[in-house]
Amino acid sequence: MKTYFTTLLASLTALLTPIKPLILMAFFAIVLDTYFGIWKTVRLKGWAGVRSRRLSDTITKSLLYVGAIIVIFLAEKYILFDVFQSYTSVEFMLTKLFTLFCLMTEVKSMSESYKEVTGKNLWRAFFMFVQRTRENRK
Repeated sequence: MKTYFTTLLASLTALLTPIKPLILMAFFAIVLDTYFGIWKTVRLKGWAGVRSRRLSDTITKSLLYVGAIIVIFLAEKYILFDVFQSYTSVEFMLTKLFTLFCLMTEVKSMSESYKEVTGKNLWRAFFMFVQRTRENRK
């Protein structure tokens, strides 16, 4: 029985290896967004504002994102591969586009949290930081 589960786990790992970086990026974005959400809550309402219900939504979101990435990957790999191969040379294009959508959703959420706390736009603050860094190099 132990050998069966080990073989099954090894097979799943080998199957999902091409999308491991995409899953890790989505998971990292969720963790970062969770950090921003906790930061916002603590700054605006104090530690009493942190609720386990909102944190449990993070687990649900993680499972949905990862599950959707896996399902899109499997559909693309075994059903849609021939169709996309005739139009583009990019492997797993739908999977990458969906992951990008997930990342953009999380970045937007982080930007909203940052703006609520500081009153500043995160994108504008980031670009100003980059601009100052370039000026300091000269």
